Amino acid sequence: MVFYRPLWYRAKAVKYWYEPNVNMIQDETRIAKARWIAALLSVAGLGLSFVALEQHVAYVGGFATGPSFCNINAHFNCEAVNASEWSAVFGIPVASYGLFFYAALFIGALLSRINGFLPPRAWSSITLLLSAFASILSIVLFAISEVFIGSLCLMCIGLYIVNFLLFAVAWRSGWRRALFQGLKTGIKEAITYTGIAFGIVRGPGWRVRGTALILALCAAISVALPTLVFQRLLAQQEKSQDPVTAWERSPVVAFSNDVRGGAFSDYYHGELAAPIQIVEFADYECPACRHMYSALHDLLKRYEGKYLFVFRNYPLDKSCNPSMQRELHQFACTAAFFSRCAGEQGKFWESMELLFSKDAEKGELSTQALTDVASQQLSLDKEGIVECMQSQRYLKKIQQDIAAGNAAGLMGTPSIWVNGKYVAQPSPSNLEKIFSVVLERAGQ
Repeated sequence: MVFYRPLWYRAKAVKYWYEPNVNMIQDETRIAKARWIAALLSVAGLGLSFVALEQHVAYVGGFATGPSFCNINAHFNCEAVNASEWSAVFGIPVASYGLFFYAALFIGALLSRINGFLPPRAWSSITLLLSAFASILSIVLFAISEVFIGSLCLMCIGLYIVNFLLFAVAWRSGWRRALFQGLKTGIKEAITYTGIAFGIVRGPGWRVRGTALILALCAAISVALPTLVFQRLLAQQEKSQDPVTAWERSPVVAFSNDVRGGAFSDYYHGELAAPIQIVEFADYECPACRHMYSALHDLLKRYEGKYLFVFRNYPLDKSCNPSMQRELHQFACTAAFFSRCAGEQGKFWESMELLFSKDAEKGELSTQALTDVASQQLSLDKEGIVECMQSQRYLKKIQQDIAAGNAAGLMGTPSIWVNGKYVAQPSPSNLEKIFSVVLERAGQ
């Protein structure tokens, strides 16, 4: 069996089978300049990707306390893009893929300067292939943002421009009159180097396999980076200001909580006269609300008999929220109706736990999915749930919750007030500090 071999196998001298001895020095000079430009563009791509990743984690993790610099208007709005199902693929933010892509291009540009690693012509063809793919993907993502999301991300636009420039640089490095030949050669070279990396094709494997190991490390870092950014933002949040001082300086909001009981009242648990009075506005499709639900649930176990927790709906879904100008969470209103309807059958809190465990991106919060779940997992009367949700008899109550949140100055979900004062950074540790102050002043 004959395998395609890399170009250094063809001759020890710098000679290429597809362009033998034609302006060889000029071509290498052109490629050397293109390589430096590509390296700089890769660095720019890494920077833009990291900023985009930070914005994604800040929004999804609930660290954003207000509109970002990218929230210019309804059309140029990073928050809208980050809230969409297109912001992550297989649970990994799109920006993480970008970090790996530009890291790989930067490493390739550096290694191609070292004799024996990546011949200039091979680097040029592989970079042409990868940048062509990235440019096509940029057009697709731009179309998705325009058609399906209705908003554009400035960081994404910057990355699209970087991709187009990378393609132009690689194309002009030696393939201006032979684009398809360059792409074909790029495919052959990529296959060859992949084969060497995995020991399938013979060649100076230690160099290529070392490079593959470096790229694998870059991929692992790119996948782990969202978690690392989350932890860093969490630490910064807790150190940025004294949570108790910020909470004390907040104006008092007098919520009209209806705790009389009944299907149209507010759902609560705890003691009505407890010293710690908590009101939370949340969206069942909000990832940060899901995180807060589990954290707050565990925290309140340590304060039995000392708190009152009142839940209020604030779905970020324009189908029931008149404050929303665009669609963010497709199933948020459906989930809110479902929880109220489950409450008719005495399963409100059980439905909340169930809803926060569902994945909206997989359609698990659709009306059909929830009605199927009603009888299977919550032992509810399915026909009663269907009738209740179709009637939308809780629309007025949900919109009353929305109006109360707007009047209190709600800026996103989850939003928590303790004793009428807004908690700007509602992490478990910050809430525990506030609870301790409240109990101390109450003599408990």
